[in-house]
Amino acid sequence: MSKVSDFKNILVYRIGHLGDTLVALPAFWAIRKAFPSARLTLLTNASSQNPNYVMARSVLPAENLFDDWLTYPTDLSKTRSFLAFGELLLKLKKKKFDCLIYLTTRNRTESQIKRDVNFFRLAGIKRIIGTEYLLQNIIKPNPERPLPILESEQEYLLKCLSAEQIPVNGNIPSKMALTENEKEIAEKWLRENCGDFFTKNDLVAVAPASKWESKVWAEERFEEVISGLIAQKDIFPVVFGGSEDREKGERLIKKWKRGANAAGKLNIREAAAALEKCKLYLGNDTGTMHLAASVETPCVAIFAAIDYAGRWYPQGSGHKIFRETVECEACYAPVCFNNRKCLDAVGVEEVYRAALEILESDKKR
Repeated sequence: MSKVSDFKNILVYRIGHLGDTLVALPAFWAIRKAFPSARLTLLTNASSQNPNYVMARSVLPAENLFDDWLTYPTDLSKTRSFLAFGELLLKLKKKKFDCLIYLTTRNRTESQIKRDVNFFRLAGIKRIIGTEYLLQNIIKPNPERPLPILESEQEYLLKCLSAEQIPVNGNIPSKMALTENEKEIAEKWLRENCGDFFTKNDLVAVAPASKWESKVWAEERFEEVISGLIAQKDIFPVVFGGSEDREKGERLIKKWKRGANAAGKLNIREAAAALEKCKLYLGNDTGTMHLAASVETPCVAIFAAIDYAGRWYPQGSGHKIFRETVECEACYAPVCFNNRKCLDAVGVEEVYRAALEILESDKKR
């Protein structure tokens, strides 16, 4: 069997939305560092039904990480799905990959993993890395209570590589590797929309929405926290999110009587550059939270208890996480069926004090 170091044409498999891509960034960079001369191709998915789906290619740096990109559509009818996977199979065969690095999330079932392995073997890929470690660490449905605290997704992915003798220590390049052009676009937008507050470095990022209704802390609570920070620290809120979140941002800014609405106005990497200029992030468990963490902006994040504690916490240090344990935790429900009990248990005062502590410590200079 070939040694890991011998592989020159590698397929990396990672699916999911914005947050799924961002938490995998350290693992992606570790793979690139371990195989500096190999051709790396990322295989990921895209929703055929969701116009706001964030493609991995729009998140990751265009150069120095992946050499090629492959995407397959999801949410298709059975017939169309069969045709799409047939087309993908032919593409994979043609490219003659000598190795697959399998980096899916831990709630993949054993039958799904077996199906995937058979598919990739049919595509001619003989060496598959990552499946054995995943099988040992699957998150099974209907877990026993109380739930354990899990290691973060980014830590799990790095351990998955390490288990296959792929080194994960040492100097890893900048996670987002933002370009000067991306930074200039973000800075120009902030100057035009935030004025003197940008010059004074008094910006606070706010992400009050989410694609899952079950993850959304009450709008009026965001209003109260930011109003308190405006009164106490004279901050200037900048709302982040997609174009679908813009209306909520406008409502909040009207109540705050100040603020800028970046929702839908910057692409993902430009938004990252703008988040880098903010003193802190205040918001829900969203892709935007992971984007803020990826540029080392401290996060005050409100988590619903729909998953295990720890699993999707932002990478890095200096964050303040709020998550309450309830009887229905790990429900994985996009729409809450229990009156948002876990979110309502997170109070305005405790979130306000956490944000104030970060601002007063001036951790983001």
